[in-house]
Amino acid sequence: MGSTHGAISPTQIIDLRETCTACAGSMILEMAALSRLTGEPIFEAKAQKAMDELWKLRHRSSDLMGTVLNVHSGDWVRKDAGVGAGIDSYYEYCLKAYILLGDNKYLNRFNRHYSAIMKYISQGPMLLDVHMHRPHTTSRNFMDALLAFWPGLQVLKGDIKPAVETHEMLYQVMQRHKFIPEAFTTDFQVHWGNHPLRPEFLESTYFLYSATGDPYYLDVGKNALKSLQKYARVPCGYAAVNDVRTGKQEDRMDSFVLTETFKYLYLLFADKEDIPVNLDEFIFTTEGHLLPLALSGHGTNATRIGSDLEIENSEFAMSCPNTLSLFPDAVRKPLKHMVDGMCPRRKNKRRLTASEFSAADINHLKMLKEMGINIIALGDGRVQLLHTPAVAKSPLDAEEGLMFMQEMAELSKVQAQQPEPIPQIVSFPLNDETTGGKTAIITAQVGPAQFGEVLKGNKILKSKALTLVPFNGCSDLDEAQGSVLALGLIAIIERGDCMFVDKVRRAQKFGAIAAIVVDNVPGSSSENSPLFSMSGDGTDDVKIPSVFMFSVDAQKLLKALRLNPLTEITLKEVDDVNRLETEESMFHKLKVSVQEFLNKHTGIAIGGIERVVEDSGFKAYIGTDKIRITLENQKVVDAPMFKDKETSPSWSQSIKQVLNSLHQSENKEIFLPLTMLKLYYRSRTSDVFENDPAEQAKWLLSELSKHYYSRDDDSLIKATPTSQTSILADVEQLTKSKTVEAEKGDKNIHPDSTKSSKIIQILERSKQLEKLSILMENIDRLQMSQSEDLLNVLYKLKSSDDLIPSKERDQLKSDTKIHTNRIQVDEEIDNSNVKHVPGEL
Repeated sequence: MGSTHGAISPTQIIDLRETCTACAGSMILEMAALSRLTGEPIFEAKAQKAMDELWKLRHRSSDLMGTVLNVHSGDWVRKDAGVGAGIDSYYEYCLKAYILLGDNKYLNRFNRHYSAIMKYISQGPMLLDVHMHRPHTTSRNFMDALLAFWPGLQVLKGDIKPAVETHEMLYQVMQRHKFIPEAFTTDFQVHWGNHPLRPEFLESTYFLYSATGDPYYLDVGKNALKSLQKYARVPCGYAAVNDVRTGKQEDRMDSFVLTETFKYLYLLFADKEDIPVNLDEFIFTTEGHLLPLALSGHGTNATRIGSDLEIENSEFAMSCPNTLSLFPDAVRKPLKHMVDGMCPRRKNKRRLTASEFSAADINHLKMLKEMGINIIALGDGRVQLLHTPAVAKSPLDAEEGLMFMQEMAELSKVQAQQPEPIPQIVSFPLNDETTGGKTAIITAQVGPAQFGEVLKGNKILKSKALTLVPFNGCSDLDEAQGSVLALGLIAIIERGDCMFVDKVRRAQKFGAIAAIVVDNVPGSSSENSPLFSMSGDGTDDVKIPSVFMFSVDAQKLLKALRLNPLTEITLKEVDDVNRLETEESMFHKLKVSVQEFLNKHTGIAIGGIERVVEDSGFKAYIGTDKIRITLENQKVVDAPMFKDKETSPSWSQSIKQVLNSLHQSENKEIFLPLTMLKLYYRSRTSDVFENDPAEQAKWLLSELSKHYYSRDDDSLIKATPTSQTSILADVEQLTKSKTVEAEKGDKNIHPDSTKSSKIIQILERSKQLEKLSILMENIDRLQMSQSEDLLNVLYKLKSSDDLIPSKERDQLKSDTKIHTNRIQVDEEIDNSNVKHVPGEL
């Protein structure tokens, strides 16, 4: 009985509309025992009423029961009739209630049900579900593992022959699949592959051995125990098997494993003197607990239904046991090849399992082809598998191919669930032409194996190294090399031809203290490939540390060993400093990529990334929100000549003011907001670089050069009235000037002209665009969160479309009289641009 967790409210009871037949019919033993031990008859009366109601719900012509019913209406929800899941313990308690309580009505009911089961459900050794109201029609083509209790109940009934037959069929299924699957088809294939270490089969084995004394059932129990030890044993107990085909385990151990599975195993092998009680005086409940038969003498006055007192005169009526054959060996012989004959078993061992597979082994590739598995090799050394049973060499090969693919899928899932390995570092000195004739320390990031020791913390391994012969490490070394390796060296081994763990295992055998497996895929490196972690084969016998090194780094290591065979190699975990440098490098690359994208689409720069353009002595340093323009001293005779000097008077006056501010500046430099540069550029050109501040700066420097190097106009460097140059007020404010006019330049910010007012409005509104640059400062925060990537950043940019309200955008376009199709480019980043980000970076 399960434990309760508080009272159930009436509302909750109403919501519980369905129950299984076994759930309602498996209380009579415990409740009757409680009543007879306490003297309170209500417990047995309530349980007896449940049994009586179930009896009334049987199909009257077939005497069969369904498996699920509605507790309110009494209607059957599932009308499948069988002996397995959903109804098993109801039949068990019908018989055991008679044995414990001595009430003949329970024996009568069981006999009626048993006759119906043997007539309709039992088909030789198999027990197939039928429709309770159409008993000659099977309802499903598979059997479930819970029906394994039935042979034990038949022994209790005394019907030994069919018990031996069904048990033998189940044993053959167990031998074929290591365990009895939760459900298997009528041709004994796996229907549901899991096996939670159920006790029913061992329960029947124990009862058959008790009834016959045949040592055959001791062998059955021995083989069952071997399977448990080999496939279910874990350090903390026994794990349920998720799939009998692959052997994958679950992190689960049900309570019945101890209370029943191992109890029946113990009783099967125990001598009588090892058992503290006489089991003949007890009966087992469905959970494997013992109730004393003496309880039948503590009778209650429970009401009995008269019609149930009439016992049928049948061959099964009062026999316990009956006189059927007690020679099970003769019964089993005709069934010897039942399962194998229906679905032939392989006599030989599996040709190839997923854990043994190596893509570099030609024989393995040939075997896969015979199984109908095609292989596609990927550029990074991985392989892709495609199974087509129709092209397999034979049906048996196609079946093995299916099993191989299932195993491979399970291995992939397990590997995907493995925690991300902590990178290791291999460092060594190298002195060649690439290091300029000086000894440089080469540091390579490598991936630790999933087997053997993994260096952690301050643990460092330093030693000389030896390249194995053969280089692939797939066969034993000669004695001479083995003796050298035993001096405590690191083994260098090439990937390919056999399993990783076998290479390292062989190196360990000959005395290596560590192993470095180098990639055989040319050009692979830690920069263009994810960290690689070598997998094992499930056997924990490798103790030395081993790592995987990509090809580019491996070539440097092998060269260092050729130049100096005594080169010392250091192997350790990536320390925090190296890890931080790696992360900073990654984020720097991210910033540069975002910068390139934004320069192309918005013209906004990220802080800390400054570009320089120059033209004829002028230089522009492009920052996050402004550019710095400087002028180097250059002789007029060396100055460039410009053919096209024509320009409008107003623009010429503006350029003069810029040059004047530059000349008067203390440091010979001026600062210009990027927004102002953009307005200059759009108002004076029709080029396509309206979102590239570098191209815009080049254009401005060209304009400055045209005026600065005009020999016939000395007034270009003289101060001029500022009434028409209000657009340059911000320039003067950002420029350190020695002149009084420059110091008082902010007085000229408020001209009366309508044109100047509109320009000031444009400047104020255009400052909102600078909010995008503020948004980009959030890129720095990525260093605090490794989970965000470039695409997330760009989505943030996409969400900033509304920084300028639509009404203000319309007013801005109206005031500046700039074409709509040009100004929208820097206000929006549309979806098509965002989608193409990965290809553009």
